[in-house]
Amino acid sequence: MDRFEISVVVPIYNVKPWLSECVNSILEQEIDVPFEVLLVDDGSTDGCAELCEAFAAQYPHVKVIHQKNKGPSAARNAGIDAAQGRYYAFVDADDRTCPGFLQTLYNACEEHDAYMSLCAFERIHGDGSAYEPRNIERPVAEGVFCGKELLQNFLGPGGLTYTVAWNKLYRAEVWKLLHYPEGRLHEDEFVPHRLFWRCDKVVCVDKVLYNYRSRNGSIMLSNLCPERFDGVDGLVDRYRFYVEKGTSPELIDETYAACWRRYLYLCGLIRRNPTPELVEAISKQQFVMQGLLDYLPNCRAMKMSDKLSAARWSMMSAESLCPLKKD
Repeated sequence: MDRFEISVVVPIYNVKPWLSECVNSILEQEIDVPFEVLLVDDGSTDGCAELCEAFAAQYPHVKVIHQKNKGPSAARNAGIDAAQGRYYAFVDADDRTCPGFLQTLYNACEEHDAYMSLCAFERIHGDGSAYEPRNIERPVAEGVFCGKELLQNFLGPGGLTYTVAWNKLYRAEVWKLLHYPEGRLHEDEFVPHRLFWRCDKVVCVDKVLYNYRSRNGSIMLSNLCPERFDGVDGLVDRYRFYVEKGTSPELIDETYAACWRRYLYLCGLIRRNPTPELVEAISKQQFVMQGLLDYLPNCRAMKMSDKLSAARWSMMSAESLCPLKKD
């Protein structure tokens, strides 16, 4: 059996126009250690499965996993379970890696005996062109940090740099007994705080080594649907995790406030154009939010007006808050 230092997991579902560019950007990585590429076909119907098999036939370090469509979490989990490397990386199938992505992050971990390294990333248009001016998200600071120290950056202007799965290299051990929640739309919200908590050392590299493609139809840009409340649940999970672990009161307050901001934002969007399905989604989410109300008076990161809105949108019936338009 081949021994790989790095396993690159690529979850794939109906992204054929971008898949070759993505996979080629990984295969063209110049790195002095062996790596494998795990293409997880999550029930694609647009020819991605055949394209994956073509890559595997040409490159012995490319492996294909086919499964019924279960969503990106299940696809990532299948890759984690099959990975043989000492390190894991995740690459979304419509994105692309930049030269040096694997080598730079690998060197950072090895040099500092770190459990995770992360890099800056650039948003690009659907056609692969750059924004004008360039749209780059960077770590708050470059260097070596304890993972717990970086939790405060999740909610800042560059929070995406820390919370997404795909601009990082992870030591395999940090994934022990940890997987993405399957069936959730915003799976990245549920996992990163647990990962950072486990990492005594995280190396932040201020180099653009990953291109994130912003396109219509992607999950992060998807239209309003009931599953968008999964992002709220992820933040609630994070808040409860921080309480359980006894993090700083400031971090607990800010994360608690973020739960309500995301919830109230979605409720405001639904109120503009309510549908029975979306109003029902608010009703279901209210049970979760009511479980947070005990701390509401004590949160120092929320204004009184926000607290009143939170109480209103968690206690009053969704039907009265978002009356359906009559024909």
